[in-house]
Amino acid sequence: MNNLSKLLSGAVLATGAFAQNVAVYPNEYVNVPEGPTFSSQLPLAKGISRVMCLYEDVDLDVPHGTNITKLGFRQDGDVTTFVAGRSLQLEVRMGWTTEDHVSMQTNFDNNYATTPSNVFGPALYTLPNLHDPANPLPNGQFFITLQTPFLYQPNGRNLLVEYRIFGTSAGGAQFNYRLDRADFYSPRTYGPAGCMHTSGQISNLTLAETRPGINFTANATSAPSNSPAFLAVNVGNPIVPPYDLSALLGIGPNCTGQMNGIGMTILSGGTTGSGNAVWTFLIPNNNIFGDVTISAQGLFLDFFVPGGLVTSRAGHVVTGIRNRSAIVAASGAPTSVTTGQKSGWYCPVAFFEYQ
Repeated sequence: MNNLSKLLSGAVLATGAFAQNVAVYPNEYVNVPEGPTFSSQLPLAKGISRVMCLYEDVDLDVPHGTNITKLGFRQDGDVTTFVAGRSLQLEVRMGWTTEDHVSMQTNFDNNYATTPSNVFGPALYTLPNLHDPANPLPNGQFFITLQTPFLYQPNGRNLLVEYRIFGTSAGGAQFNYRLDRADFYSPRTYGPAGCMHTSGQISNLTLAETRPGINFTANATSAPSNSPAFLAVNVGNPIVPPYDLSALLGIGPNCTGQMNGIGMTILSGGTTGSGNAVWTFLIPNNNIFGDVTISAQGLFLDFFVPGGLVTSRAGHVVTGIRNRSAIVAASGAPTSVTTGQKSGWYCPVAFFEYQ
């Protein structure tokens, strides 16, 4: 029994397309075409500024010993309004740190474990237009080609990328330039529909995306109203192909089981007058509970159907992990600014082309 299974048992007793040589950060976002939120100014639209991004090696799939040749981002996809690009007097530095996303310091220079490399500029760089119908960005992405490739050889360290902006065509002020921003990746999978109850509806079950530090949540809808309800939960095993429950429970042949019975736990509850029910439990805020599969299926009492029970579809969710990155940013001339404001787990989706 894993730690999350033990936790649940205690609670029960108590109650897109990427190029071959382009790595995406965080690495799980190779499967996510659009993140849940956006970054309006960081890292390239804060005006005259100094912005440092920390990327932990564990989430960056650049092969060790290769050279990073381009840095990239992608436009936010939720708002498709045209945004004109601006010109920047830009310098980019890259280097190594022994800090991580938690311990990263607010003093820029103190984060570097070794002398950083100047990989671009200072030189003029023009941000492309976003959502430009006349000149759309390939896959919504754009890149900065490094003048000096950066050898990716972490040796147990994490990557720093620092953007130093000395001037902009916006008069030096910050401006809105919405980039896609990552959070966590928590894929969900569902089995076939459940069976019909007396009112002619089929109970449905939806699982929320989740991660350590927030709740696992299962929502039932269209179930029998004002009915005792149960949620079969299995921590560590996905759903299985439907199997017949009629011989075991005497219920209708369309009311199939879709859960692995080994290690399964039953949570009790009840539906509202509209046939809704919710079950939740907290996942501890520790990454050892990340990448855990949690499956669930609803069972509802209905005295006027065979066996007095109906089932919902089953589903499983894989707990995500928050991106292990952080940003320190400050407005002002990069040559004089020494400290900035830290934002933990802040991560515009980033691309690293390598060769």
